[in-house]
Amino acid sequence: MADIKNIYADIVTGLHAEPRLETMGKKLIINVAPTGSFTSRQQNPGQPYTMEENVTAAVDAYKAAASVWHVHAREKDGIPSKDPHVVKETIDRVFDKCPDIVTSVLPYADYDQQGREQIRPTVEILKSAGEQYMETAVLLIMSVTLSDKFTYVVSETNFKETIEFLEASNVRPEYQGHAYSGLKDVMDWVLDTGIAKDPAIMNIMCGFHGYSHATPLSPDPWNYVNIMSLYQVLPDAGVRGFCAGGRNWLPFTVLGIMMGVDMVRVGMEDSVFKYPHSDEKLKTSAEAVALVKTIAESMGREIATPDEAREILGIAPRNASTKAAE
Repeated sequence: MADIKNIYADIVTGLHAEPRLETMGKKLIINVAPTGSFTSRQQNPGQPYTMEENVTAAVDAYKAAASVWHVHAREKDGIPSKDPHVVKETIDRVFDKCPDIVTSVLPYADYDQQGREQIRPTVEILKSAGEQYMETAVLLIMSVTLSDKFTYVVSETNFKETIEFLEASNVRPEYQGHAYSGLKDVMDWVLDTGIAKDPAIMNIMCGFHGYSHATPLSPDPWNYVNIMSLYQVLPDAGVRGFCAGGRNWLPFTVLGIMMGVDMVRVGMEDSVFKYPHSDEKLKTSAEAVALVKTIAESMGREIATPDEAREILGIAPRNASTKAAE
């Protein structure tokens, strides 16, 4: 019989010599979206409606590890508020508790207008209050019809005007897309032409967003393959993000963490259930943030602080005078 010890005695595999993989070797930004424009208490009784509830949700998520806050405002009855003054007051109250949080604002205000003029009131009112009130603006990059009552129109001309206006106002655009055609338009219209400044912040919408499916819910694994394909076309030098919603928000987020995205956006704006295979509902957006933090750290990814998030996103550091005023 062969001598087993002799056979194995001198074998040293190449297992220990594998090179390091740096895909996940960078800080992860957690962006929280506590309330949006569509999800209601009929869907989740814990959905924030009032300003006080919205503020509490943002502050609790910040304490759980969110460095960026995707800002929406609502009226007391839950209807989304597009009044920039209501948005400003909401931000004021959050700043009282977490003055260094990064503000990522949905800018649309004047629904009699399109493009630059639709966002002008929000930009002018918030930036007049201070640079920190609007550090990024989350933008639709394709025309979207909400109902027979309104369509967001995105054309090459009005999109270029919008980006020029935001860049001149010292607001970093966040490009929010779910299809190659929209992402390609951003690259052709404002990145390749130099209208937009680097780094481009490119967010892929995963799963359910707002009022419709941005990407397929199923079947596994092709829903994830769809996102992986889109991810490959994003600019190498840009900031890459996943904004996950719907039943699969957690698997999409974990996929993004493994793929090395710079930012993940989570919260009750687009998510009702905690897990895809369970009807357990999220109680708070802070719960989602804490879960993502635990998973990311268990995979060796460190969580970015607000100042680190600004550096990654290409936002100027808070200056001394701004911090003193806070």
